[in-house]
Amino acid sequence: MIREEILAFLQSKPGRAYRRKDLARRLRIKADEYPTFRRLIGRMIREGILTQVRGGRLAYTGPIQEVTGILEMTRRGFGFVLVEAMDDVFVEARDLGGATSGDRVRIALRKQTFGRGPKGRVLEVIQRGRSTLVGTIDKVAGGYELMLSEPFANRAVRLRSDKIRKEDVGALVHARVTDWGTEYEPILAEIEEIIGSPEDPLTDYKLVLRQFNLEPEFPREVDQEVARLVKKISIEPGPDRRDLRTLRVVTIDPVTAKDFDDAISLERQQDGKWELGIHIADVSLFVPRDSTTDAEARRRGNSVYFTEGTVPMLPHILSSDLCSLKPERDRLTISAMITLTDEAYVEEVRFTRSLIQSKRRFTYTEVQEILDNDVDEWHVFFADLRNLTRRLYEKRVEQGSVDFDIPEPLFKLDDYGVPHMIHPSQRLDSHRIVEECMLLANRLVAERIPKGKPGRKFLYRIHDEPGQDQIVQLSALLRRLNLPGLPSRDVTSKEVRDLLLAVENSPYRDLIETITLRSMAKAVYSASNRGHFGLAFPFYTHFTSPIRRYADLVVHHLLVEHLTAPKAPWTMSEEVLDEVARQCTQREIEALEAERAYSRLKELRFLATQIGNIFEGIISGVSPKGFFVQIREFLVDGFVSIEWLEGDDYFYDESLFAIQGRRFHDIYQLGKEVQIIVRDVSIERRFANFQVVDS
Repeated sequence: MIREEILAFLQSKPGRAYRRKDLARRLRIKADEYPTFRRLIGRMIREGILTQVRGGRLAYTGPIQEVTGILEMTRRGFGFVLVEAMDDVFVEARDLGGATSGDRVRIALRKQTFGRGPKGRVLEVIQRGRSTLVGTIDKVAGGYELMLSEPFANRAVRLRSDKIRKEDVGALVHARVTDWGTEYEPILAEIEEIIGSPEDPLTDYKLVLRQFNLEPEFPREVDQEVARLVKKISIEPGPDRRDLRTLRVVTIDPVTAKDFDDAISLERQQDGKWELGIHIADVSLFVPRDSTTDAEARRRGNSVYFTEGTVPMLPHILSSDLCSLKPERDRLTISAMITLTDEAYVEEVRFTRSLIQSKRRFTYTEVQEILDNDVDEWHVFFADLRNLTRRLYEKRVEQGSVDFDIPEPLFKLDDYGVPHMIHPSQRLDSHRIVEECMLLANRLVAERIPKGKPGRKFLYRIHDEPGQDQIVQLSALLRRLNLPGLPSRDVTSKEVRDLLLAVENSPYRDLIETITLRSMAKAVYSASNRGHFGLAFPFYTHFTSPIRRYADLVVHHLLVEHLTAPKAPWTMSEEVLDEVARQCTQREIEALEAERAYSRLKELRFLATQIGNIFEGIISGVSPKGFFVQIREFLVDGFVSIEWLEGDDYFYDESLFAIQGRRFHDIYQLGKEVQIIVRDVSIERRFANFQVVDS
């Protein structure tokens, strides 16, 4: 490899510099190899690996910092690598080295930068993100290619053609990669299954399952292991399990929920203080570490939720039955019994394995009706709970916790898989009650359980401070909306919170919250604690959802170890904790991508029924080619091309982040309200086009 030879030679000659031809001669580069050699030298100079000194002589710059992360491709052919504890690293198309979206890669950080952020080059694909692909068959010269809807690679995917019929062209298929090729060659794949027509809405669910390699059913050996284990577990109190069945325990969940892994109790003590109980299903008892079921749960990482079905992390007998805190059923739990004052100060915390019985299953809507109308025997219970959690919320906000309240679109599908209604989600007082209880439990577990452990390794949920570049860009956008920006120095969570409070009554609140959220770092799992910037918590973890998140299940195992041997080292090594943290983060990203891909399909199916209709919208993004508009009523987006704007000669004004007319100076800027008409929809390209209606 010429590149390695160049590096090895120059690294062996520190402080020496060579002309190109002299270097080629010393490396015995042949005449026909010299053009490639010159191009490679130019690339290494651009990457900052080599530098030119004294009349163009070449020298080795110095050691290259290497990091690993997950590559995310863009439609424009370049990518970003998500690296823990630093800004996303930009990778040019020519520096991808054959990597594809979702791959775990090792990259070299370049001395030069792209814009203000870090820039790198892929050195190695450590692990492929997927082995199967979903797309439509396209006829091209010399054969067939797989056309993908999402950014995946800057190379073509060629299909084995001997089994493809003419009538299959345009069909939606599931294909397996047989050869990844090189960075200059196409990827080769073979069709495993013809899913159907991309125009058929009933294929959407199956499409997303195949695209993200999600399997609702479990391997036979997992079902068999669970069946054997369930027979051995008795649901009753014992010497290491506290009987809490007399407590007034309830669950509060969405109306569509099928598994209930958290419950709440609240009692006034004789001394006037409150005892708040957070009771979480004791899933760790049913899923022993290193069992077949544990390995499958770790592979899945999360439950993934769609309108048409759920891909669970655990088998149905656990997730929807034995580990689900159903009303009037004895259930095994791990409880955090928290003593609080009226002002919501924590005075004492006790963690225990327990046995509970939920007295009633409530939905969020039911609890809200009870709070609003005072017509139920449970009103006092929920009113007390609301008062206490409201103080918890106020204290959290005072400390600088950022509270994003961004609605999400909810679908109601007809029999053909097309939404006949999309409406924004609501955040009720009942939601806040549950949120504050779970935040408190998660924080207290992270604060107290790792204490006394060597190195204090644990499985934390961390959220780093936003990068300086992101804050500068966010402040510039806010100023364009005539809003105060953020300090140019390192920003604090309190300053972000104050910004959101300032726009709480603004008609652009949802947009500003979304833009601000995009500017924040991504929350991830880590075995080393760095605190949670957004929540303003020095310690935080995920403990309250072990049925649907593997990270929570691991924390349960660690908590049980703590209860049995508080001072002993973890039996899970630091290396394993590091790998679990990395894997849980990656699985979470994949689950979110799958849910978003499904939601986007359903949004487009809905918009396809609205072609020609006029809606009110708000500009949610601007680019040199046009701008995105979100229909407020449905929270769905479409694109307005600059070419479709009439009445003036429009151009992109980078200083204003806006599209502006040269003659009449009409401006289309982030946050502006506009009327649009749905122009057309492309399901295959996952795109909707809007046109502005003249006012």
